[in-house]
Amino acid sequence: MVDATVSFAIGKLDDFLTHGINTRRGVKDGIRWLKDELAYLQSSVRDAEAKQELSYLIRQWIENIKEVANDAVILLERFSALQEEHSDQEAGVLDRMRSLICMCKKESNFYSIGKEIQSLKGRVIEIKNRRDEYGLNNVLGTPIVQQRKRTLLRATSFGNLVDVVGLEDDFKTLLAQLLSEDSSLNLISIYGMGGLGKTTLASKLYHSSELSHFQSRAWVCVSQEYDIKDVLNKIIKSFQGQEFDMLKMDEVDLLRHLRKILQDSNRYLAVIDDIWDVEAWEKIKIAFPDKKNGSRVIVTTRNKKVAERVDDRCFVHELRFMREDESWQLFCKRAKPTRDLEKLGMEMVNRCQGLPLAIVVLSGILLHKTSREDWSKVKDYIWRQLKNDSVEIQDILNLSYSDLSFQMQQCFLYLARFPEDHVIQVNKLKLLWIAEEFITEAEEGDGIAMEDVAEDYLNELVNRSIIQITTLSFNGEVLQCRVHDLVHDLSIQKAAEQKLLGIFDSSKQHTSSIDVLHRQPRHAIYNGIREYLKLLGPSTDNLKLRSLALINQSSRILNIEEMKMIYTRFKYVRVLDLTNVKSEGIPAEIGNLVLLKFLGLTRGSTYKKVLVIPPTIGKLKKLQTLCGSRWIPCEYEFPREIRELKELRHLHFSQGLLRWRLNIGKHQTKIQTLRTIGYEDWIQIDSTNLPNLHTLGIRVDSAEGNAYSLDSVANLGSLQIFILEFRSNILPTIKPLSLCKRLKKVYLYGKIRVTLELLFLPDSVTNLSLHSTEFTEDPMPTLGSISNLTVLELYGVYMGKKMVCGHDAFPSLQFLKVKDLPNLEEWQVDDGAMPSLKGFQIEACEKLKMIPSRITCVPPIPVTYAYKIVSAVKETRQR
Repeated sequence: MVDATVSFAIGKLDDFLTHGINTRRGVKDGIRWLKDELAYLQSSVRDAEAKQELSYLIRQWIENIKEVANDAVILLERFSALQEEHSDQEAGVLDRMRSLICMCKKESNFYSIGKEIQSLKGRVIEIKNRRDEYGLNNVLGTPIVQQRKRTLLRATSFGNLVDVVGLEDDFKTLLAQLLSEDSSLNLISIYGMGGLGKTTLASKLYHSSELSHFQSRAWVCVSQEYDIKDVLNKIIKSFQGQEFDMLKMDEVDLLRHLRKILQDSNRYLAVIDDIWDVEAWEKIKIAFPDKKNGSRVIVTTRNKKVAERVDDRCFVHELRFMREDESWQLFCKRAKPTRDLEKLGMEMVNRCQGLPLAIVVLSGILLHKTSREDWSKVKDYIWRQLKNDSVEIQDILNLSYSDLSFQMQQCFLYLARFPEDHVIQVNKLKLLWIAEEFITEAEEGDGIAMEDVAEDYLNELVNRSIIQITTLSFNGEVLQCRVHDLVHDLSIQKAAEQKLLGIFDSSKQHTSSIDVLHRQPRHAIYNGIREYLKLLGPSTDNLKLRSLALINQSSRILNIEEMKMIYTRFKYVRVLDLTNVKSEGIPAEIGNLVLLKFLGLTRGSTYKKVLVIPPTIGKLKKLQTLCGSRWIPCEYEFPREIRELKELRHLHFSQGLLRWRLNIGKHQTKIQTLRTIGYEDWIQIDSTNLPNLHTLGIRVDSAEGNAYSLDSVANLGSLQIFILEFRSNILPTIKPLSLCKRLKKVYLYGKIRVTLELLFLPDSVTNLSLHSTEFTEDPMPTLGSISNLTVLELYGVYMGKKMVCGHDAFPSLQFLKVKDLPNLEEWQVDDGAMPSLKGFQIEACEKLKMIPSRITCVPPIPVTYAYKIVSAVKETRQR
């Protein structure tokens, strides 16, 4: 790990020396000296890290080298930031007095940088002296076997989630309870130790097609550390399908509101996952009314006492450990051992003592190991850790972590940034990895972008069962994920040890605990941003902070002074994520953060508040990703200075409109994502300047009568995802899309003049979603002729009474959703139609008396699958 840190620092220093322009000679000489000395020490670090046992003395010595390497990188970033800052200041100086003041400040800052370089040189000399003084030459000089470096396999597609093994009987038992004819509110509690599969079992029940009659549903994780208001808000959000503004509501108000929602709803099903104490359940319980309509609540817990005290009439179910045959079956689903490896595999699996989490993580470790030698090394490690003839789950998790490459170790440790049981948006996670430089442009090549490398890393962590899939797209892309709490504990522990990330939570820490963040380059603030800012004080360590994220802050509104404090105190951060925060506005001091690569903007203090971005955002020359809140609608107005950000790759505002005063600059050719933007603003953009744009979302909310055109979209040769929302309007002709030969996913919301328009879609389109097109003629003959279509969603598309799918219709279709066809009475599906159909779902077609026999045998689409475009646009519509 330290070897990789030193390598990264050497690379940064070398890049600075190669590309540094107008760099002072003294600074350049100092940087060159640091690079050479770190390269000299690196061989000793490699020797030390390759040894099985390290004394405290050696560990401390190599940790000192790591700290110097990290501080050297931070110093470079500060120097670069100062150069840019003073360049901007000088460009705006209008008189000699201001110029003189600016020059004095500049010289003072550069003098400070020079002193810090000298300090780093002194620390390196001290490290070298200790190597000789403590006799580390002899200790480190013994021959070693170089550790094998694992090469990353290309990403695999996840067509299906891993099947549940060993829970079939449990599933049948609990399903019978849920389907019982008892009309009273029934509660079911599932308990067992961590890693046994409580959440997996509850999820299988929750997503079962046999429970589709529960029209109102909610799933919420409580976890060991919880805020009851936050839990209630999540339940309300889950039932309503959108964020709920709880700012002015106390606990009693939230309970009353949730109870009213359920009183007014149909039969409901709720899963309260991972409750640790009775008090938490008692506070939630009163919100669930007994409507005598067969509603059900499932509770999962590790605590037997909690399970038994859920309710006097509660059905309590204890999960057992897996049998040997079940354990081996689960292991083979991932590891797939050859015949000569089966005996070794069985010996290791048996030591897992039937704990599913241990088995799937072990199989993930062995997934890419094919030789007997590699399997034997894993077995030897397990045998060294045996306690009472079994291996503890923590030892297997440690082995899985150690087996990762340095880059993936960092990506894994970064998961500590998210709270326990948090559902992680995968697209955002990958962009954060890139901004944190766990994945760099140096890894791009052969047509592989950083985003593709990040996708590989994610899939590798899923393959190893370190990350668990929460939601998949139809084509197997992971959309949402989570981390088991035992794995999450490991990420927090290792992240702190490796000085990668520190967590501050005012709800469970004393004031002195701010010390735990000392020298941690990344901070995640779970609760209490105001307390955090107050406790930090005027510490100089703030200058070394590289990343700041505010989590679970939805109930706070930051005033302008607090926002200014964040922007001025943490001037050298690369990542600033404020998407969970509401603020009164965005001050001009945002321009201080000249090293930012990822910026998650705050939301407005009210739903209708438009946040105006100040012109100083044009100073953020390194910015790659700019995004808004995912859940709360908010509109942003950008200044013309947005055109100066040449490194921009992703502008992602799925919950609001981007408002532009002027178009994107001709030099912003790296932009890949632009959503969602108003049509009037889109037509001001010269689309020929966007050769790399692969995701575009356009929306029109104005009244009918205007003339619209998509001609400019035809210039987007890299476009893969297109979202078009014309509310209360007739969609313009989509003929220009025929020139977008890489287009894969299309979402169209609004009226289409004729169904034949759909034939303009290029052959590359595989996923299509139509909403509120209101065709008067049957769209199925036209849709059925789109040869490569694999996913089709139809919502309110047809006003007629009969649909016909001919015998050769939809040759490639795999998933079909049909909803809101109020007039449909007859649907004819001929033999031979939809030969590849794997999943089917139909809702709100009350007049349709009979579903065609051709598709009645097709299984329902699992709830764990979600069409990426549709789920995103639904969020936008729920305003």
